[in-house]
Order: sequence, then C-alpha cells, then structure tokens
Amino acid sequence: MTFLCRPDHGRQLSGVQPVKSTCAGGLEVEAPADSTWQGYSLAERDRRWAAVRKNAADAGFDCVFVPLGNGSDARYLTQQAASSMVLPTDGRAPTVVSDRGGALPWVASVLTANRAWAEPMAKALLDLGMDHARIGVSGLKGGPVSHVRNPDGVVDYSAYAEVQRRLPNATFEDATDVVGFARYVKGEEEIKCLRRAAAMAEAGIDEMAELARPGMDAAVLYARVMGRMLDMGSEYYPLAFYVAPLGEEAARNTDPPIGVRLQAGDYITNETSPVWGGQVAQEDQPILIGPIPDSFRPLVDLQREVWEAGLAMMKPGLTFGELLDFVDGFGKQRGVKTTITMHGRGIGDDNGPLITPRTAGDAVRNLRMEAGNVWVWKPSTYSADGKLTFQWGGDVLVTGHGGERLFQRPHGCIAVQ
Repeated sequence: MTFLCRPDHGRQLSGVQPVKSTCAGGLEVEAPADSTWQGYSLAERDRRWAAVRKNAADAGFDCVFVPLGNGSDARYLTQQAASSMVLPTDGRAPTVVSDRGGALPWVASVLTANRAWAEPMAKALLDLGMDHARIGVSGLKGGPVSHVRNPDGVVDYSAYAEVQRRLPNATFEDATDVVGFARYVKGEEEIKCLRRAAAMAEAGIDEMAELARPGMDAAVLYARVMGRMLDMGSEYYPLAFYVAPLGEEAARNTDPPIGVRLQAGDYITNETSPVWGGQVAQEDQPILIGPIPDSFRPLVDLQREVWEAGLAMMKPGLTFGELLDFVDGFGKQRGVKTTITMHGRGIGDDNGPLITPRTAGDAVRNLRMEAGNVWVWKPSTYSADGKLTFQWGGDVLVTGHGGERLFQRPHGCIAVQ
C-alpha cells in the first residue's frame, strides 16, 4: 500500500486546534486558524486590472462590465463573487455594485444593491460616463478559456436587459475573452494558492487510501475525505467519486454515495478538488482494493509515458492541436487508444481550455499555451479491447522549460489490501 501525503498524527478534527500536514516532498500546509495568508495583495489586483484593461483597449472597448450572475469574473476582479463591476479602460478607478455595500479590500467605490441590481449597475455605468460608450460585457457567452461549461453565458438576463434599457445610446458587446484571457495567465500569488490547494488534495487522497477497505461505507469514506480537506481550510467543492469493479463503468457521485459498501476488487477513481484563495485545484488518483492485475500494469506504464511526454511539451507557443495530435498518435503507434482530458484551473469551475474525449478540442486547436497557464493534465490509456482504462494526473504549470507539477505524488495506481 502506498501513502502519498500523510497527516500528522494526533490531529484534532474538531477544528479547535491548529492542524498542519506534511506532504510528500516536505511541503507543510497550515490550517486555516494557523494561516498567515490574508487575501490577494494590491499588486495582484493591479496586475489583473492592467491585463483586463489592456485586452479591453485592444478590443476597442471604453469599459468592461461584469453584470450580476458572472460570479467567477466578479471574484477575479473584486475578490467578491456576489458583485458587479464597471472597469474603465482609461485607467480611472472602477465602480463595484455589491449586495453588502461598503468598501471592499480592493475597491473604495461600492454601490449597494438592495435586492434589485439593475438600478445600481446602470448608475455605475452612467456615473463613469458610459451613456454613449462601447461597453464590453463579460459572461454573455462561453469562451475558449473561461465560462467553458456555460456556452449560453452566465449573465442574469432581466437585470442586464434593464441596464440596456436605461442606457439606450450605449453599445453592449460580448467581452468574455477580455477577462478570460487575463485569467488564463496566472500570477505568482495565484500559483502559490494552487500549490497549497494541490497539497490539500493530496491529504484528501491519503485519507481515501488509508480508509478504503472491503466493507467500508462509501458515504463515510466520502465524508471523511471532504472533512479532511475542509479541516485544512478548503472552501467547499464536492469530491467527484466513482467506484465499481475494475473494468466496469462507475456512476459519478458528487454527494456521499448512500447505501454503498466497498468490496474487494473495487476500483476507485476520483476528482479531488479543494479550493484555496478561490483557486480550484484537482488531483486524480486511482485506488484499487486488491492486487493490480498483470493485464492492467501495461496501461499504467503507458499512461506514465504519455503523461510525462505531454508534460515536457508544455512550453509557451505550443498549440493545443499539436498536443492533441501527439497524444492521438502516441496510442496509434502502439496499437491502442490514448486520449486527452484536461481543463484549466483557477477561480471557479469554468476555466478552459476544456478538452475531453467528448469535446475533442477542435475549438481550441489553434490556441497557444502561455507561461503561467495552469490546468489539470490527465490523459487516458485504453486496453486493446477497450474494456480497461487508466487515467491519472494533477495540476501542472506551463513554464519555459515545459510543464511543472504543482503536486508531489508519484505516478501509479494505489493498491490497498
């Protein structure tokens, strides 16, 4: 049996005492009560705002408008999801609308939305002189690197339509990519948060491997893994948990699977996704209850090869089409099937690009990688008859030297007895 990230012995689960975990590679993770991190700095705010302003100016917009409903872009620009924002392109200070009112850590000018959002959002635009402006609206539709799971957009229609009615001489156009491509490149503070979130995921995986035994209640196992990550300070984000005998299709559970007990021969796959600083990480670690069959080992070894080769390719300038073609050809040369699953990491669950065997990735084939991109990298390998598959991976960062792991676990399938 392999343990990848062991919590310190004697830890308190009540939340009364500070908790620390030392993970593989010696990375120590503070508990929330013990943390010195107090949010993103003003320098990080200025980096984000400058990137959005530049993208907006290049697109010819007078401002960027993040309406009600677009929580991930709002949180990116204000640190508060339940907000709306108008960011002028000319460098003037933005105005934020919040249901809480008052000043925010990043913004001094805040209008209060008392249940009705249209009036203060329109006022924010008018106060900044946008009555005849070309206004870029973020979140009207899904883009290649943000809101990828919402092709029809995320904007609250009735409030947005009322804002349009109140500014009849302004032009409103989609600007999802203006904010999306700023979010696409992570800053150092964001990367640091993703490293911490990845370490939390490894602690959750360790908990899963330690408790997964024949007869174990799967709902209790699910709750213990979630509890471990929440205990370390993660925001709530559901674990995706799959369990079935090896070779059989498993149902996806994002709540505790009630009435299920683990059995010898069960194969557990998971998407373990803690959140720190709004940054959603994801680590995927298969666990088999019992010995690994000889017929399965070649798939594990082949997946390690394609995973490491793909990671080495991840340098600025590489297109996703080139990566897709490489992975597809890797399997064909060996007489088996290999596929890509990867999606962006960061604030919210809408980060792209989103590439799976179902989406094929055609829409992002010409998109190029940039230093500071982060995504979960988890290609799959299949047996010749298609009955067995192996997928493993975690969060990786694009650098000038290729992809860098943000996690510490060794490659492989954990076998527990």
